[in-house]
This record gives sequence, structure tokens and C-alpha cells, in this order.
Amino acid sequence: MQKTLIFITTHIINKAIISEYKKMSKVKNADCILAVDNTKLKIPFDNRITEKEFYNTTVKCFFFDKEVHDELKLPFFAEHNPTDSFAEVMWYNSDYRFYYVKKYFPGYDYYWQFEYDVFCNGISYQSFFDKYSDRKEDFLTTNFREEYINGEWFWSNTMDWLYKDKKIYGVLFPICRLTANAADFLYKQRLIQKDLYEPIEDKKHTFWPFCELFVPTELINNGYTVYNLEEKQITYDKEYDLNEDRLFENPDNMLYHPVKGMFIERENKLKNTNEELKAENKELKKENKELKKEKTLLENQNKQLKEDLDLIIKKNKKLQKEIKRLSVIKVNVLGIKISHKRKKSKKA
Repeated sequence: MQKTLIFITTHIINKAIISEYKKMSKVKNADCILAVDNTKLKIPFDNRITEKEFYNTTVKCFFFDKEVHDELKLPFFAEHNPTDSFAEVMWYNSDYRFYYVKKYFPGYDYYWQFEYDVFCNGISYQSFFDKYSDRKEDFLTTNFREEYINGEWFWSNTMDWLYKDKKIYGVLFPICRLTANAADFLYKQRLIQKDLYEPIEDKKHTFWPFCELFVPTELINNGYTVYNLEEKQITYDKEYDLNEDRLFENPDNMLYHPVKGMFIERENKLKNTNEELKAENKELKKENKELKKEKTLLENQNKQLKEDLDLIIKKNKKLQKEIKRLSVIKVNVLGIKISHKRKKSKKA
């Protein structure tokens, strides 16, 4: 049975990345690791391959840095040369991580690389890997196409020093798979190109081959095979922010890249929002307390008014009785007077 290793490559650690790792680690018939550029994180470890606890999750990690890079004697070139930035070298040469991982995890037939800002809008990556488990091509990638030296694609400029009489190709690199043989071949080609590039004096105007050009161009021109992953499963059409786009409310099992905000900013944004909500809740509680006081005061006033009204009603009833009594007396007095007058008239 073919052995497959999946690695998520990252230079930061947060809940979002660990969440994707948890989904990835559940994929059947494959091993999963987190390949961590430890240059800035400086997470302590006894062995480069070790398990670490992040956000209540046990994660199998591979910690790499410039020391691993130097072990493989890989070129230290990026977009602008010379450079002393390992981060720039990592961004520009994403294929290097395949060579690091393969050195420390030999014996696999296939190596999948996922960048840290890929998001699976579902509970599992299983359906994605099932779709490509039978593919035998040397390189699985996205947006594979032919390019032209000094063409419209920025990275095709000045590449005639290396590919003057050859066809060149381009891809997107956030999700891709290499066979072990293809990875070994590409590693050797990087070492060969290092010897060709180092003597060039005008490195400012001569590009070191960018990974998204280097990998497909070297493979196709040397008889290896490339397969385009279906774009229906992977979306690159914009930069996504889960706080705003809220993809997870409608799971579709699609893979999205880049899902940024960034991850750290997204976490901070949520944290800030939470703090704002807490402050707002505190203010609402204070207002509610004041309203309760006002309600109690109004209820007391209403009770007093009701008591006053009851008293007025009682007094009014008493007054009505008195008026009625006086009316009766008045009628009786009037009757007596009339009777008295009549008696006087008869006597007269």
C-alpha cells in the first residue's frame, strides 16, 4: 500500500491552525504532521520530531529552521539577493519544505503540503484526499499552465539565464503533492542551479527561480508528470476572513485560500470583540440596575397615588352620603314649612 504524509506548514500557532490540523489528522490511510518554522516562535524541544500540546490538542510537530536548511546545503536565495532573511527564503522557495520534511520523514511515497492559511469548509478533509488517492502523477497542484519568458507573469522575467531554450510553466503552491522521486529530483536540481546562479554578478536584475515556476518547469522538461487539481474543490478567488465571510455557516467541503484576517488578527479581533461585548454588557447591567431603581420608585409612587385615590373615593362616598342625608333633611324641613303655611291659611 502506498504511504502518504500530509504536512501543514506554518510559522505561527493559533486555534485556527490547530483546528485544521485536527481535521487533517483524521484522514484515513495517511499520516499528518505540523511542520513549524521555529525561527521566531522559538518553541523549546528536545527532538525536532516531537509531540506538543496546543489548545488541548496533542500535535505531532516537526520543528525546522535555518539549521535544517544548512544541513541540506540548499541555496539561500529569495526575490532580492543577497538576503539574510530566512522568512523570505521560505516564502520564495516553498518547495524547500518538501526536502526538509522528506529528510526527516523518509519512506513515504507521497508528500502533501498545505499552507497554514488553507481552510476546509467542513468537518473533514477525507473527501478531498479520497478524490486523489488513485492519482499516480509526480506533481498534483492547481492552476498549472504554460508561461513565457519575460511574459506577463512577473516571475517569468529574466529567466532566460536558466530556461532560454526551454518551455516554462507556472502553478499555485498552497496545496500540492509530490512523489518521493520527484522531490529527490527537484532537490538535486536546486543544488545544480545554485552553482549556476552564484557566479552571476547582477543578481538584482536576475531572478532566482521562484518555486511556482521552478517546480513545474523542471518536472515537465525532465519527463515527470503533472496533474491539475479540480478547481471546483479549491477556491482562490479572493482573500477570505471568517469573521466577515462566515463560510462555516454554510459548509460545502470546499478548500479556501487564503483564509486570513490574518489568523492572528482574526483571533485578536474576536478577543477585542469579546472585550467590547463584556464592556457593553457591564454598561447594560448598570443601566438595568438604574432602571430597576426607577421602576421601584415608580411602583412606590403608583402605590401612594392608588392609596390617595382610594382615600379620595372614600371621602367622596362619605360626602355623597352626607349630601343625600342633607337633601332628605331639606325636603323634610320644606315639607314642614309648607304644612305650616297651609294651617295658617285655614285659620284665616
